[in-house]
Amino acid sequence: MSVTMFVYILIAANVLFSWQAFNNQALFENFKFRVGNILSGKEYVRLLSSAFLHADWTHLIVNMIALYSFGIAMSYFIDTLQFAALYFVSLFAGNLLALFFNKGNSNYSAVGASGAVSGVVFASVLFYPFGKVLLFFFLPMPSWVFGILYLLYSVYGMNKQNDNIGHEAHLGGAMAGVLMALLFKPSLMTENWWLTAALLIIPMIIFFIKPKSDGGGYQFTVLNDGQAVKKTKRSVDDLYYNKEFEREKELNGLLEKVNETGVGSLTTWEKKRLQELSS
Repeated sequence: MSVTMFVYILIAANVLFSWQAFNNQALFENFKFRVGNILSGKEYVRLLSSAFLHADWTHLIVNMIALYSFGIAMSYFIDTLQFAALYFVSLFAGNLLALFFNKGNSNYSAVGASGAVSGVVFASVLFYPFGKVLLFFFLPMPSWVFGILYLLYSVYGMNKQNDNIGHEAHLGGAMAGVLMALLFKPSLMTENWWLTAALLIIPMIIFFIKPKSDGGGYQFTVLNDGQAVKKTKRSVDDLYYNKEFEREKELNGLLEKVNETGVGSLTTWEKKRLQELSS
């Protein structure tokens, strides 16, 4: 089987599984990446299955375009077995790094093939550093510039925790992609030594970043009728958005109001709703 055919199979698997989950909430919930289910429930299959789920069609299409574009490019450099190893090692590396940094937040959820795709993208960057990448589909730049900017952005996003993007999975996948490329072709270490150094050193910055205390966002406690209510910020891969997130967003909005103006500022309905959402 050629690399191109394997890429088509991966795309088909992602599209079919994601499409089924779009119309089946139970399927989505049972196979998404969720820290609590993985660590406490020992549902390790989620480390794999979540990479074949996507938030919506836009999320799916963007990932599949990147997989196709960079996957076909990699077909000129490695064989099918190597590509399969690259894809799945990057997939697990991304999810394991997300699990490590968010192990204290059982509500952390993620879906998407971004970790695996990041591995393919960064292997391509190392093999072909002067290829052209269209940032946001219209801004051309050399792939090595894109790679360095992407890593810096991922490290920054992990530190700030102020968006809904799974930077840990992206970064973990990218790191795995670089290491797998060097495993396949060790001479890249000397041929592109400057880029290899940059792509390996920048991720090391994460070990000098102190993770948030809850492992995946922020939290504070508000006393409501003598009971502690915890606010959490979910960090999810790209645009993950479902009923559970809607519920949590509503809770966070009420807690913001309590934090700023006190419990007395809530209406009777808001107090009742806060109690319902925090139970």
